[in-house]
Amino acid sequence: MSDAELRRMVDWTVEDPPPEARVGRVLGGLFHAVSAVVTLGADAALGARPASWSLPADPAGHLGLGVLELRWPDPAPAEPVEATREAVWVAGPGRPARRLPVETWRVVRAVPGTGSRRPRQSAAPWRLELTDGSVTGSLTGAWLALAWIGHLAGWPEPAPSS
Repeated sequence: MSDAELRRMVDWTVEDPPPEARVGRVLGGLFHAVSAVVTLGADAALGARPASWSLPADPAGHLGLGVLELRWPDPAPAEPVEATREAVWVAGPGRPARRLPVETWRVVRAVPGTGSRRPRQSAAPWRLELTDGSVTGSLTGAWLALAWIGHLAGWPEPAPSS
């Protein structure tokens, strides 16, 4: 599964990157490969994982959505989030995974990361502020990853806030 294939599965707008970003991705990939060798895998040890946008054949298999973090409630420490074709999970180290009731939440604010001319491209960073009616939290990650979670949850595409 590629970025384009996953984009077709979500209802939210996902913009194409500008031509210069494609060149930057190639150079960035080369830099990342060199950096990984030089740092002897420190990125992997820290849990950094670039999005592969992979959608496994197994519905229970985790998608390659990159780094997603949930703070629930908002001042709580960030917890890593994973998603399958069917559900969204918090999968913190040393703790059992727990399913998140994203279908009961709603987006109250969407804040794009800075520096992008096209903030709704796949890898653009965003933060969604969420509520279940009594608790407020936030979910951060790449736009396409958040669009996938919104797809699973049934959320409408949010308008950006500043």
